Amino acid sequence: MNDLTRKEIDRTVARVLKDAGIKTPPVKIEDILECIEIHRNFYDLDDPSLLQRVFHKIKVGGVKLKQLTEKINLSAIWMPDKKTIFIDESLPRVKQDWASFHDTTHTILKWHRPFFLGDTAQTLDPDFQEMLESEANYGASALMFGGKLFTHEALDTPPEWSSIELFNRRYKKSLVTTLRGYVGFTHNIPMLMMVSTPWWLEIPPDQPFPWRHIVYSPLFSCKFGRVDPESFLDLVNSNITKRKGGIVGTFEFIISDLNDNRREFRAECFFNRYYVLTLAVQNNN
Repeated sequence: MNDLTRKEIDRTVARVLKDAGIKTPPVKIEDILECIEIHRNFYDLDDPSLLQRVFHKIKVGGVKLKQLTEKINLSAIWMPDKKTIFIDESLPRVKQDWASFHDTTHTILKWHRPFFLGDTAQTLDPDFQEMLESEANYGASALMFGGKLFTHEALDTPPEWSSIELFNRRYKKSLVTTLRGYVGFTHNIPMLMMVSTPWWLEIPPDQPFPWRHIVYSPLFSCKFGRVDPESFLDLVNSNITKRKGGIVGTFEFIISDLNDNRREFRAECFFNRYYVLTLAVQNNN
């Protein structure tokens, strides 16, 4: 996603938040949906009546929904012609919230709408589909945290785990979502986050890798590009201790930037009883 697209998403999010009259946290999806006049319903993929209604309409990356439901667990479906988003009712509450904001972002980004009304040559391209999802993820985080509101508040906090817990309470979003938002929308410094299965737990069947998410701050991407997730996970697992929850490890490490300059980072690892959430920030020295 380039800077022009990011700025356009920011402008769209700011307009929607203003129209909805949202000035303080927490941001509630119900207020957003009421403002943009989109309905939200919950579905059960075992309900044949719902599936029959949408099978002939929905394609994702050129693949019929019927084929997809046999292979993956969909968390949400947007039907533009019905002005409705459908959310999987079997999801935990916090994941329902994320899926709702994610698909709501598809509805407010005008250039997304044509690709949900039918197939084009572009939607057949998995890379293009991935780009749309990346834009929706970015917009969902921006909506959930009130756009610039979260950024301005976070700039007054140190880039460390205690700040993640502070905003988790204030904005009432999950720790994973708060961590993603903090890395993506706050300090203009190199940061990265990883959500991973710790070495003492089995990897969930719906997770193809030991890590579930890895996200970089804009400045990290600019200066360091992308790190190898497997190598970084090895570093995390070698520095954490099995505990019931809370902080399970802190460590420092060195990586080279794109100019081959060695830079030192400090990492904090928090266990939420399911995943290890790692925040890594470049040291000032």
